[in-house]
Amino acid sequence: MHGIKGKCLLLALSAAVFVGCGDADAVHTSAALSEAAAQSADSGVADAETEETEEAKTTEGEEAENGEAQEEDASDTEESAEPIADANFMAPVEMDETLKNQLAEEMLEENEMDTSVVESAPVTKGCSFTLPEAFSESEDIEGMYVTRRYPIDASTIYYVALGRDVALQLMTEETFKAQAEENFRKEYGEEIEVTIDSFESIRIDGCPAFRILCHYQVGDTQISQLEYAINADKSYVITYSQTSDYDRMEEYEASAETIHLEF
Repeated sequence: MHGIKGKCLLLALSAAVFVGCGDADAVHTSAALSEAAAQSADSGVADAETEETEEAKTTEGEEAENGEAQEEDASDTEESAEPIADANFMAPVEMDETLKNQLAEEMLEENEMDTSVVESAPVTKGCSFTLPEAFSESEDIEGMYVTRRYPIDASTIYYVALGRDVALQLMTEETFKAQAEENFRKEYGEEIEVTIDSFESIRIDGCPAFRILCHYQVGDTQISQLEYAINADKSYVITYSQTSDYDRMEEYEASAETIHLEF
């Protein structure tokens, strides 16, 4: 698989922009979070807020029912100056970071999930790990590392960066898969099934993290991705990708063993 579209598909389970720096042996990042992980985690929090909003709307509707009934006759005689709204329309739910984190914390407790990121997230300066020997920094995209034979060998390593996001801890195998497939559908107009080979909750340097191994088929090419997402005071994600033409998973696993947070 070659060309712009092929390269974009390799990026689809990671955010398009990465923040990082480093020498030939180690890469240092400031924070990270994959797009699919972020959106799948946020969807759980948004659902919770939607439920609260609907409850509030019900209460407000009951209180206003009598007043609306009194005005009904008068409003019927007036011609509406505005288009009639769709009864099924619901405005997108928006929330600030404080509310999102509060809802995420409540959901973590209710589902007996790891709340350590809420209780005592350590202050980190970055994340470091050793690059496989064949990789060097891309000249085209900051934070992208490729082989010397790229794009013939389309193996890549990526870093994405965002600030602290408690909702990341709500991510599940199902939400990650669903959001990744939705990203493909929206961005490229293709139905591409993502198969999750393993989805593990682990800890790296005492912080909660995820290890996700998945693959998907694009035409005649199978793409595999190994992703590590660390949730501390910042969110760090490292994504290793390869096509079926080159097997670098052993190198990737060795690199992943060197992942460490900097305090």
